[in-house]
Amino acid sequence: MEKVLFLLMAFMSLAVTADCQNRVTVHADGRIEYEGEAGNRITKLGKSEVIDHSALDVVYQHIIKAPTYSEPRSIYEIMEVGKNIIKYGGYSNYRLDSVISTMDSTKITNNDFVRLYARWRGPNAVKEYMFTNLAERNITFHGRVFIDNYIYNEEIPEIEWVMAEGVDTVCGYVCHEAVCDFRGRRWTAWYADDIALSNGPWKFNGLPGLILKIEDATGDHKFLAITVRRSDRPIYRDVKDPFTIERKEYNRSLAEYMNNPAGSISGSDLAPRNADGSEKTLPKRKLFFNPMELD
Repeated sequence: MEKVLFLLMAFMSLAVTADCQNRVTVHADGRIEYEGEAGNRITKLGKSEVIDHSALDVVYQHIIKAPTYSEPRSIYEIMEVGKNIIKYGGYSNYRLDSVISTMDSTKITNNDFVRLYARWRGPNAVKEYMFTNLAERNITFHGRVFIDNYIYNEEIPEIEWVMAEGVDTVCGYVCHEAVCDFRGRRWTAWYADDIALSNGPWKFNGLPGLILKIEDATGDHKFLAITVRRSDRPIYRDVKDPFTIERKEYNRSLAEYMNNPAGSISGSDLAPRNADGSEKTLPKRKLFFNPMELD
């Protein structure tokens, strides 16, 4: 349940002005500032619905390396396991929604939400999330490219695993090793026989136990479970109307945007402008990006 109100741009500062007393500024680092009465208005949270209840939560640390960045980035993601649905997405989104669910939404102002967002979600929050329907054997994937929300559907992929001899301990569970080639990357996984769930982070599935650690051969992506806990929390789905797209088309569009974000707004109404109305020249630089799928 993502209650995100604003489309944060990571490469520019955008000011949207209705009048001098209702100014909203979105900064490059994700900070949002209000001037005048706009900040005191009651915020409009997105609608959501309960589609299942989680019995098990697994929090993963996802370490990512990007080609043009010297330092890796570490983000946290959560898998919420229900009877029929598994939701996988950003842990910061989960925390923000958990906090908001304890509050009276009719009293949350725009300024309140900005403070909550900065504390619990922040500018580097995961923008993609997915639902695995165990009964129907399909995945519904939600993503965003610039200002547009997208959705694509696919069958749960059948991954051909090769069992290996390695043994490791993750989160106190003895794990066994398995290797696969999946959509352009070679992955090594460690799964726990003691947790009878044939899933793991992201789209990984098909082993005789929960995947608690998995990394690709290049070291670009590594998932490590840091918390495995029982749960009794609703699993939410946003009620919205995204664009439907095919998986490969979404991946291609996302790559084009992340590799040249300035090109996505050049010539549009969203392009920043100088005082004389002329369009500002934005630097051509890549955002932090390294796709999971290379096919």
